Amino acid sequence: MKQITVLAAVALLCGIASAQEKKRTGCAPPDECVKAMKVHEGLEASFWAGEPGLINPTNMDIDERGRIWCVESMNYRGSKMRPEGDRIVIMEDTKGEGKADSYKVFYQDKSIIGPLGITVLGNKVYVAQSPKMWVFTIDASGDKAVGPPEVLFDGFTGENHDHGLHSIMFGPDGRFYFNSGNAGIDGARIKNGKGEPIVDSTGSEVGARGTKWRGGPRGGAGQHYTNGMAFRCNPDGTGFETLAWNFRNNYEVCSDSFGTAWQSDNDDDGNQGVRINYVMEGGNFGYVGYAKDSSWGRDQTAYPGQSRQEAHWHQRDPGVVPNLLMTGGGSPTGILAYEGDLPGLRGKLIHCDAGPNVVRIYTPIPADAGYKCASVDLVKSSDRWFRPADVCVGLQGEIYIADWTDPGVGGHATGDKDPATISGRIYRIAPPGFKPAPPKLDLGTVKGQIDALLSPNLARRYAGYQKLVAGGADATKALEEVFRTSSVDQHRARALWLLARGDGGPKAVKEALQDKSVDLRVTALRAARLIKMDMIEIAKGLLGDPSPVIARELCLAMNYESTGRCLDVLVALGDKVRPQNSYEGVASKDLNTQEETRQERYVPKWYLEAFGIACTNREKEVLEAWTKNGKNKDPKVAEAIAWRLNRVIPEPAPPPPKKDK
Repeated sequence: MKQITVLAAVALLCGIASAQEKKRTGCAPPDECVKAMKVHEGLEASFWAGEPGLINPTNMDIDERGRIWCVESMNYRGSKMRPEGDRIVIMEDTKGEGKADSYKVFYQDKSIIGPLGITVLGNKVYVAQSPKMWVFTIDASGDKAVGPPEVLFDGFTGENHDHGLHSIMFGPDGRFYFNSGNAGIDGARIKNGKGEPIVDSTGSEVGARGTKWRGGPRGGAGQHYTNGMAFRCNPDGTGFETLAWNFRNNYEVCSDSFGTAWQSDNDDDGNQGVRINYVMEGGNFGYVGYAKDSSWGRDQTAYPGQSRQEAHWHQRDPGVVPNLLMTGGGSPTGILAYEGDLPGLRGKLIHCDAGPNVVRIYTPIPADAGYKCASVDLVKSSDRWFRPADVCVGLQGEIYIADWTDPGVGGHATGDKDPATISGRIYRIAPPGFKPAPPKLDLGTVKGQIDALLSPNLARRYAGYQKLVAGGADATKALEEVFRTSSVDQHRARALWLLARGDGGPKAVKEALQDKSVDLRVTALRAARLIKMDMIEIAKGLLGDPSPVIARELCLAMNYESTGRCLDVLVALGDKVRPQNSYEGVASKDLNTQEETRQERYVPKWYLEAFGIACTNREKEVLEAWTKNGKNKDPKVAEAIAWRLNRVIPEPAPPPPKKDK
């Protein structure tokens, strides 16, 4: 299904399999699959749903009732096993016995071919399938579509391709977050449901065929969007924003309650370069080179001692956001920011990697203006058919994993092709002895709405949000109580987003800008932008904040301000750049020889890159103004700022001359 190393793809296509797989005609029975899983301490896995009711799930979501919705793909790429079209399936545990006993087809049609995303919010179902983002309306029964879907967005490329359009997530700010891999953007010109080209908040058209860049005509390398992209918009498609660009196949994006976006990205197969990203807003993430839209292979020799992984993402070039974490080879898929009550997991990322048969827990740790990241396994299976495609959170904070189930991934193919044995699974991860007892959903009272907003489940959060945003004085009072008294910063942040949208929004935001929690101050800054407060005034008031994270957010906010308004602020933010060595020597293994060598590794410059994003398309003016008026006279700071704003990128070294035989 998804991408993996070239070797794995070749092994699949050539029919090379382990002795265990040679004996199989299909996936092992569920109990054997569960026994093959090593699960994080304090949790256990159980089988929840599977074939024949569920086949080849590519993505899933859990609605406010706790039902699991999946999009299936039996017609993935060259596998045409379902001529009547792929399906959208609803599964439910109606008896409370811990596994699905009800399987219903919500929609099936020949137009459904290998969809990659599904999101259920209220009575709407959003399905991502290049070239369109579809919106289905659920009928009164709750089990069927009213009719054919409407179109929210159109024009994406990458039809029936892993690197196409991916699923929507409802964010804490009331907006949608979603992304597309490079195949969905290459050759594309994205349009809204009316057929009008999308122009984002910077004045740029979205897609490789877009004609506008930051209010002017599209330019050459570095003056247009390219490759995979991440987006944010209002639920009706307006207010379209490009979060970041120049990814390869960013399979799914998620936001935590503070409004920080996270995702994974897949390398060119065989380069051990899968990565996890903090999606720094406005950032170029380096899949192709800035100067010439050049490939990593061409640019490998641009910096002596550069590792293949650094070259792959152009990490040493000025103007590229640092990677959060490199995870080696794999096939990264679904991701979420966990904010439930499972022991030790709140605030961490849960991520599927289908290639190495693993679901991991990532812990982003603040480091200067960015992050470093720790990683442990949530579920690791010794069964090579375990191919986790997506992960979601249930009504009680339990975690569900959608398993594509296949002997391999890669090569844009599926190995599980026998209609008699073809499979698909969902597993539940929960504490031992877990009993389904979902809390009652009560949207008729403010207390019930608050409970829904604070749910670990996104569909319930959406339901609570929609009621509270229109709830009036009683809702405001309850939200203020959450913000003042909750011991959970994620809950306080969700309340703040809603308070910001109310009549007293600016006052609530200004108070939160002084909060002792950096995460809440960041949330307040982002909320101020959302409700269009004067960001120059706010920036001037926060220049003395000691946190480099706040300085980073001020830089990212200035990206949307005119040069005339923000030049003085940019000069002051330039003073906050700190000198640091660009590279450090580290021991690493050569991927080809496996010999340990001493290499120079890029040291991430999170704040310097945020400052560079703030100076986009006005680098010369800012550099001149800072050189003249900046108060930080450290020559190393001047060197770093000039390096970033001048963006001088070396040409690759010529290949060595051939030796005479």
